[in-house]
Amino acid sequence: MKQFEDLVSLLRTIGLNQYEARTYASLLLFGDLTAGELSNRAGLPRPRVYDIVNGLVKKGFVLVQPGRPVKYRAVPPEEAINNYIRMKRENFEKEVEKIKKVGEELKVHAQSHKPKEEGGFWLLGTDNILRSRLQNILRSSTNEIVVALPTDFLLEYYGFIAPYLEEAANRGVRVKMIIPRGVSGTIAVSRDIDVIETDSDLPPIILVDSKKAFVGLPNENKGVLVDHPEFSRSFKRMLESVL
Repeated sequence: MKQFEDLVSLLRTIGLNQYEARTYASLLLFGDLTAGELSNRAGLPRPRVYDIVNGLVKKGFVLVQPGRPVKYRAVPPEEAINNYIRMKRENFEKEVEKIKKVGEELKVHAQSHKPKEEGGFWLLGTDNILRSRLQNILRSSTNEIVVALPTDFLLEYYGFIAPYLEEAANRGVRVKMIIPRGVSGTIAVSRDIDVIETDSDLPPIILVDSKKAFVGLPNENKGVLVDHPEFSRSFKRMLESVL
């Protein structure tokens, strides 16, 4: 029955397992069912029916009518989905709190035994790591930030880094942003940031205090963090030469 299989496939996309999806789809299409009827309609192993239904009750998809025999009813889809979202959100918030607590414990351990960090070249191999490192180095700036944003990188990351550039400018850091000519009207830039437009091809580079540099790898959502003052100063001279 195509409608049944379509419903099962749809329910699988939101995280229900095969048996759960077949159970809810059966109750939606055929109405109230006993355990035996549900086993036959949904193709469930009879010994598993009660566990499967109990799982769906907890997730907010099924109602139980006590009696002999016990019957099961599908919660209307809109209500069921809202129940499921609420459960997912509550579980997510609990998981986040657990992770935060672990993070605090890790911080205590790291502070009690903190090895000296060595400079060098560090690959930022995922978009998540890239963004967290950008946030970290921009917030650590005390003197100067120079940002070169070619069009692709600007579209991808400017919205993310803009608040940190503005925050740095507000605390007295000199912020200079070099962008392709003609795109300044498409982005919102704080008045405290010095914007320079150029016709030259730009590499995606962010320099912080002439000590650290981030170099983006175009179209890869990756980058390299250069924690070496001499290389950072070289990047700065290279940027100054294209202006």
